[in-house]
Amino acid sequence: MDWKTTVAAMSDRVFPGLSTNVEKQGNEVMSNLPLQMAIYFNAIYTPFWIFIILMYLTEELRYFSDLYKFVILTVICIAILVEILRLYLGYEGNLRDKVPELAGFWMLSVLLQFPIQSILLFTPHIEFSILEVLSQTIMFVMLITQIISGYIALKFTAAQQAIYFRIMKLKSDMTMADIQDKYRIE
Repeated sequence: MDWKTTVAAMSDRVFPGLSTNVEKQGNEVMSNLPLQMAIYFNAIYTPFWIFIILMYLTEELRYFSDLYKFVILTVICIAILVEILRLYLGYEGNLRDKVPELAGFWMLSVLLQFPIQSILLFTPHIEFSILEVLSQTIMFVMLITQIISGYIALKFTAAQQAIYFRIMKLKSDMTMADIQDKYRIE
């Protein structure tokens, strides 16, 4: 018995089934790792961001005019709700390769969250503390990262789904003659 056979036999005893070739079945998930990491870190950071924004908002709210109170409260409430929905759609769309959820995540990011985060970060009428500016800057940078990687993930996932559906269509295409031959009634 040579050395290679001995090692293979020993490995098969320690790790049974390792030497056999098992064909993998199922679908390969094509999620985007940079997007998933950005969504994960954003989901971890969001409660801290909400706490910081609400803590400083309660302190500074009495200095604002009534109109500005209404506007800033509306913007913050919408930002929090959109952020929660956006993160959920991002997880669903990226991890499960669902194009509609991923498209919803990206559209919410670009059309709603980006302008709202820009207002909260770049409004010159609010005198933010250093902690508020820092927390808002972190959210803004994560949002930019998610917009860029979300676009790449959406483009790739849509292309993969299109290829998958074309293959499924080719596999399931049957001509009328094939159907008549298969279900021949005599």
